[in-house]
Amino acid sequence: MEGKETGKKTMKSFRSIRSIFMHADGVDWVLMGLGLIGAVGDGFTTPLVLLITSKLMNNLGGSSFKTETFMQSISKVLSILSISHLLFYGKKTNALLDVALLYVACGSWVVCFLEGYCWTRTGERQTARMREKYLRAVLRQDVGYFDLHVTSTSDVITSVSSDSFVIQDVLSEKLPNFLMSASMFVGSYIVGFILLWRLAIVGLPFIVLLVIPGLMYGRALISISSKIREEYNEAGFVAEQAISSVRTVYAFSGERKTISKFSAALQGSVKLGIRQGLAKGITIGSNGITFAMWGFMSWYGSRMVMYHGAQGGTVFAVAAAVAIGGVSLGGGLSNLKYFFEAASVGERIMEVINRVPKIDSNNPEGLKLEKVRGEVEFKHVKFVYPSRPETSIFEDFCLRVPSGKTVALVGGSGSGKSTVISLLQRFYNPVAGEILIDGVSIDKLQVKWLRSQMGLVSQEPALFATSIKENILFGKEDATMDDVVEAAKASNAHNFISQLPNGYETQVRF
Repeated sequence: MEGKETGKKTMKSFRSIRSIFMHADGVDWVLMGLGLIGAVGDGFTTPLVLLITSKLMNNLGGSSFKTETFMQSISKVLSILSISHLLFYGKKTNALLDVALLYVACGSWVVCFLEGYCWTRTGERQTARMREKYLRAVLRQDVGYFDLHVTSTSDVITSVSSDSFVIQDVLSEKLPNFLMSASMFVGSYIVGFILLWRLAIVGLPFIVLLVIPGLMYGRALISISSKIREEYNEAGFVAEQAISSVRTVYAFSGERKTISKFSAALQGSVKLGIRQGLAKGITIGSNGITFAMWGFMSWYGSRMVMYHGAQGGTVFAVAAAVAIGGVSLGGGLSNLKYFFEAASVGERIMEVINRVPKIDSNNPEGLKLEKVRGEVEFKHVKFVYPSRPETSIFEDFCLRVPSGKTVALVGGSGSGKSTVISLLQRFYNPVAGEILIDGVSIDKLQVKWLRSQMGLVSQEPALFATSIKENILFGKEDATMDDVVEAAKASNAHNFISQLPNGYETQVRF
């Protein structure tokens, strides 16, 4: 049982990490491949410089230093680079200076450019596509989803902006930094073992001391960051309520109370921020282990020079490689926190994108009546709101409205007048019973077609920040200007709109 649970957790973690790249297309995979080459090349640049530096220091510090011997050693080192230059550029060259300049200047510039440009570009592309898919998926959901899962508009806005930025930051910066750090660690220890494997093995245990602080910091930030996000959401909810109802706040002189409530909501994030700062300070301070490691490596390296014939430049390069490799790995592992956070965000967004609502307005299936007479009938309808399952709105509701008749529903607040319209437009499905239009159950009709046959002015009308004409066109996007005017006349709004300075092109402002 434990093995199965562990396997399930592993698969879930894999799917979570995979959700970060779910929005990549072919171009993005090419960009990420080139970015991977750039990040690995960037990481291997420093170890290669240490390799060359060790040769230079050994010849400069040797007791029998000669110009000819020095140039021969440099030629040997550069001959290795000329092979890579030949493989990369596909042509021979005898100019060692040209090879060195091409390698150091062009090679480093190319890999760093690939690392920076490709990852940033694919991060922008993937998150832009993710934002579009997420917003489309949210608008596809039925009204019951918003009643149960969305407490305020800030939840959707946060997911579209902040959550997508987390993934973009990981793709554009954190992931390439981690790949560069990992490749620098591998390259440093390869160079260390090539130059002086005994000294490299002695410095190997120090990796643990250099890596543990980074891992502890990442683990601490995983829990702290999620708690900080919850605290900020609570404070944002207070601010959103105050701003959306600012007239009420002014009317009751509630500015001071609102500010106090907002400040109290921020106190939790302040305490968590202090804990986060302490964890980061301890981690940065633990880098002092590097100096202790340098001291030990210098002592042991001096014994290698005295008793095993090692050279000073080699000892220096190996010690530097071990230190740089360990520090880079520790710094790289601290990015794991962002990977887990982005995976959590990506999985949450993918759940919304992949969710198919029970009442799907994008579903093309369903009947379309050739002619609509307009007869409406509710037969023994029972209904409760998903957010209030204990409160019954209708128990055995029956209503028949003949075609061409005007009917008024009268009742107290909460008696279900608006609910009748919501059920007729299939914002919700009844728990029992059925609703018929011209004798056909509405759950057999295409949702988008059904809603397009109705015109509704709710008790809380909403206008969009665009022209009056565009607002009217929301009811029928392919309508002509004559149709817009006719709709305005039918609602007794044409004369009022015509008196405005810009007529139907007047911009709606709030």
